[in-house]
Amino acid sequence: MGTAKRRVRLGTVEKTLLWTVYMRVLDFRNTPPLVGDVWAVDVLDHLEFDRRILWGVGGDRNLVLLRARRIDAWARRWISAHPGGTVLHLACGPDSRALRLGSPPEGRWFDLDLPNVAALRRDLLPEPAGYRLLSASVTDAAWLDEIPSDAPVLVIAEGLVEYLSPTRTRLLLDRLVGHFPHGGEIVFDSVPGWVGATARAYGVPMFGMEDPRTPERWNPHLRLVRAHPLLADHADVPEWGYRTLYRALNACEATRAAMRLNHYRFEGSAGSAPDPADRSVRRGAARRASRR
Repeated sequence: MGTAKRRVRLGTVEKTLLWTVYMRVLDFRNTPPLVGDVWAVDVLDHLEFDRRILWGVGGDRNLVLLRARRIDAWARRWISAHPGGTVLHLACGPDSRALRLGSPPEGRWFDLDLPNVAALRRDLLPEPAGYRLLSASVTDAAWLDEIPSDAPVLVIAEGLVEYLSPTRTRLLLDRLVGHFPHGGEIVFDSVPGWVGATARAYGVPMFGMEDPRTPERWNPHLRLVRAHPLLADHADVPEWGYRTLYRALNACEATRAAMRLNHYRFEGSAGSAPDPADRSVRRGAARRASRR
């Protein structure tokens, strides 16, 4: 990263990216932070823009931070279990996840975002070993051909699916499952229908997903591993006021799933590697049988 500042043209996408970076900067100043993204501080320092657009943005930042922290934790475990795997981070923005976690030691990490966002990212963040940044829209079909299909994959789609129509989400999932014959896992967040309807009433094109098992019905190869309501992590919120609010919202059935993190697994045509937890269970059963 150079020392010169990069002027940002404040379109809708750029504003959203800056808000997310700013939330992570505020988090980094907390002790202890939820995510601890030191790269966010560097990114914001190297951007030149009207800082007034950040006024009031960092108030309730905790759901976004809880989402990032849980995805990081799930991704770390997956990389540890699949050192030769491929990580694919869709709509990555200036997120430093590839730097925070590191690529699989014997595998690859691909980030993908729109050309203007990818160009901004190249000016702001270094590219670690085993890393490649792709410039394309997730709704295009051609970019997937640039990613090797010879290993299991972890797909991360943070803050993306709720902005795709159900038709486009289904098409994207079908393409991903069909491209990786060795199987893999897919993680994305979703909101319920009432959140999407409320957002659309204010001009934000957001779509809800009521049932996290919907993708299983779209594609028989997908299996829901878990659907985690992020409000359930209320105990980790540092501010007392928001911690209390989240606890109350989590206790209410109607609001508990205001933002949910969904984790799916699929087995490709070549068969996927066994889940490490399953292997541990089998090894334990074998040891017990040998002692009988």
